[in-house]
Amino acid sequence: MASAYCYTEDLTNLTNHLTTVHSVTPSAVIFSLGVGGNLLAIFLLVKHSNTHQWRVFYRLVAGLAVTDLFGILSSSPLAFIVYSNDFRWVGGQPACDYMSVVLIFASVSTMLIATSMSMDRFFAVCYPFVYKTFEKKRRVHVILASLWIFALLFACLPLVHLGHNVRHFPCTWCFFDYFGTNVTDVIYSLLYASLGILTIATSSVINILVLVAVGKQAKRHHKGLSVRSRKGRKRAKRNEMFILTFIIAILLTFAICWLPLMIRIVTNISLKQIPDYPSDLLAIRFASWNQILDPWIYIVLRKEMLARLYNVYRRFNRQEASEYSVCNVDRSEVNDNGDMRNRLNTAQDETHQQVLTQSSKETGNVLSPN
Repeated sequence: MASAYCYTEDLTNLTNHLTTVHSVTPSAVIFSLGVGGNLLAIFLLVKHSNTHQWRVFYRLVAGLAVTDLFGILSSSPLAFIVYSNDFRWVGGQPACDYMSVVLIFASVSTMLIATSMSMDRFFAVCYPFVYKTFEKKRRVHVILASLWIFALLFACLPLVHLGHNVRHFPCTWCFFDYFGTNVTDVIYSLLYASLGILTIATSSVINILVLVAVGKQAKRHHKGLSVRSRKGRKRAKRNEMFILTFIIAILLTFAICWLPLMIRIVTNISLKQIPDYPSDLLAIRFASWNQILDPWIYIVLRKEMLARLYNVYRRFNRQEASEYSVCNVDRSEVNDNGDMRNRLNTAQDETHQQVLTQSSKETGNVLSPN
């Protein structure tokens, strides 16, 4: 069993090796950025509550930030204690079970909330009347509570012997045993990986459908509308695209951060190859970065920030268009002036020719006999 690495009896050599090779710095950076980002995201949500009025989507965003913050604050201190104790685990198996439950709960909750955000936009765009009918704040609370309860029950399955929790390299964190050869270990590992891959695929399909629906609605409603109605449609479409940009960024981040761990789990279970501890550690750290990046994505890609960037973009385009029009006006004025000069010269030539002709006629009349 690959997890036996952290259960060796030769603790002295193991801790000496880990102390010289691995540092607490990466975990400290993840902890600081994660806590700071999630607190800032929650602060901005509360500060701009008058703008978004705590609609369904923003309540889901708040639930995501609270979940990520809870996962970081609940699991990281135990890892820091182990680091400070020269990689010797403290608290025994109960502490290991606690840390594993927290990590599984936070990850599964993130998967489900991200998918719920995509479904919220799907119903809002594709079935707006039904969405308005069922858009109740109390129902959002029920949905969030249901997702958290499901994630907690799923995380507790190893406690009832559907799989079991073990320490993983470098022996500072606990998770379910995805190296196990028991039937229950294999079943739970496949359930976890399948749930992650399924949520990513489902959310991706839903977002593609929403993007297609937004494009069709824009073409359908553009014709036959007044100027005011057309502006309202453009504003609504722009707001929808802002939210979709945020959701797609969340899902891409989730897929990039969590898919390596899902692939490692499936690989370790199915191929039964020699354990690759550094790759597993890198995969779990990738997953940890998801809790850091989620709030910063909201901070950077929230609607107010995207609206400002969009306005700057429009001003830049208008400035370029005005400069282009000024250049065209100058060129047209130059051309007009040139045409005017040509006309004046032509008129002068014609007048001069007429004068010469008239004078020649008068001279002829004088010289002719009576």
